Amino acid sequence: MISGYLQGLTKVLGLGAAFAAIPLFASMAGLEPPWPPAIGYVSAALVLLASLLAWEWTRRTKIRQRRFLIIAATVLTVGGLLAYLVQYSLFVEPIPGTKERVVRGFVCSPEARLLYGAACPDLPRDALRDAEWESLALWTRASVTTVRLGLAASWLLFTAGLIGAVGAILAGRKV
Repeated sequence: MISGYLQGLTKVLGLGAAFAAIPLFASMAGLEPPWPPAIGYVSAALVLLASLLAWEWTRRTKIRQRRFLIIAATVLTVGGLLAYLVQYSLFVEPIPGTKERVVRGFVCSPEARLLYGAACPDLPRDALRDAEWESLALWTRASVTTVRLGLAASWLLFTAGLIGAVGAILAGRKV
């Protein structure tokens, strides 16, 4: 009985680790949000934990419920990923020669508005370089914080989709 439980646990952890590797690989490639730090690693841990929870609490799930979970997981994963990629391409600027990235804002600071006028809020990369890559010198704190939260939220939606996928695969199955 215990050996069967441990075999099932090993399979679940293997599946969870496979799904948890997705945010880890994205983090290693530098694609995770610049803020908060280590969100990719936290996401991977959540996916792994969710695999254990799904295995423990969804053993009696019916096929119809599993199919709903698969559809919901797909919508969350694709929607979160698309939202993240759009925000990332609009608001994240890599600092040349480093692995650091800067989050842009969408409302110029009063000083930047005076200096750059009509170019606000879509300032050129040179403006960031001239501001020594300090986004708060060019955009308001509120707009930079809103973008950071949007990036983190869309990343977490993507992670929630991965969690749902693990749950859907494990739900109602005897591993």
